[in-house]
Amino acid sequence: MVTTPILSIEKLCTSYGLSQVLYETNLELKEGFALVIGRNGMGKTTMVESLMGLIPSTGSIRFMGEEIRGLKPHEIARKGIGYVPQGRRIFPSLSVDEHLGFCARKNSTWSAERVYELFPRLKERRKQMGTSLSGGEQQMLAIGRALVTNPKLLVMDEPSEGLAPTIIDILVDFTKVLAEEGVHMLLVEQNLDFAYRVSDNANVIVTGENVYSGSFKELRDDKELTRKLLGVG
Repeated sequence: MVTTPILSIEKLCTSYGLSQVLYETNLELKEGFALVIGRNGMGKTTMVESLMGLIPSTGSIRFMGEEIRGLKPHEIARKGIGYVPQGRRIFPSLSVDEHLGFCARKNSTWSAERVYELFPRLKERRKQMGTSLSGGEQQMLAIGRALVTNPKLLVMDEPSEGLAPTIIDILVDFTKVLAEEGVHMLLVEQNLDFAYRVSDNANVIVTGENVYSGSFKELRDDKELTRKLLGVG
């Protein structure tokens, strides 16, 4: 039986003015977890922002079989895609409670209380302004804010950036919880150690092209290929 992919990106091209960043990029998530890795400036965030309708692009982006390229960001979110942006983008004028209440949907599987069960540190700080939290707590809030929209697919851009090892451990456990809940995930990441802990497979983006899609272990074991594609070895 042929199953429709959760997410299918085909020949995606994106430019900033005269500078082209994505060159017919392809990516497919059949179910579960898709990981995209690569060095800085390779087009990973551009791909995510194109997916979320934040910048114009050409090509095809299909979510659960439906073409979503060309839709506005809020329309894409309503289709069931939650977004945790790079840099978190916490609202300075809202408390933790207000962040979660502002984004919550009726009859969502994920309520604010469920988010607090997942991240107890947020519950302790629920009345604090979001920007008064530590970097790790702000990342938990950004994730919680996406979860209360009840996503079928959660897209996270560099979630481990700037976080302490203890917080990264929490993120690893979090991805396992979501997998058990049946939430599909697209993770864009530069921290290879964190990425390796959460995914068996990887897609590598180099200058806007998906140049590798396969076993993460095989990639890491091939030092020459790792050095060529990721600049490490």
